[in-house]
Amino acid sequence: MRLKFDSQKCIGCRLCQLACSASHEGVFNPKLARLKINSFYSKLGLVVEGIVCTLCLQCVNTCPVDAIKYDGSKLSLDEAQCTGCMSCLDSCPEGVIVNKESIVGLCDMCNGEPQCIAWCPHEALSMVQLMEEVG
Repeated sequence: MRLKFDSQKCIGCRLCQLACSASHEGVFNPKLARLKINSFYSKLGLVVEGIVCTLCLQCVNTCPVDAIKYDGSKLSLDEAQCTGCMSCLDSCPEGVIVNKESIVGLCDMCNGEPQCIAWCPHEALSMVQLMEEVG
């Protein structure tokens, strides 16, 4: 399963980012969220972009100490094994891995109960099977 973002439903409130950082770090800090919401105005009105982990597994393949694992449904990080080299952060094409001072934070789907989905008031985030179209 992976996250799907629907820009047509999102209003750019960033509650998902706050829920993510609170769930993982115990603080409301969008910079520590494992997803990004960017919003801006164009000639057509409000434009909202959501960037989520696509489970491309670049982080798993790049980690030199195998601290990042993928079990077929979610990523996990063995913090004791992580050396803080940040190679996974540099390899993430989405830029959603977080630098938490010598260790990384990555989307682990909140162990099956993603808080970003739970707190989104407009249902702009959902979980989909890997093979489903998420565009």
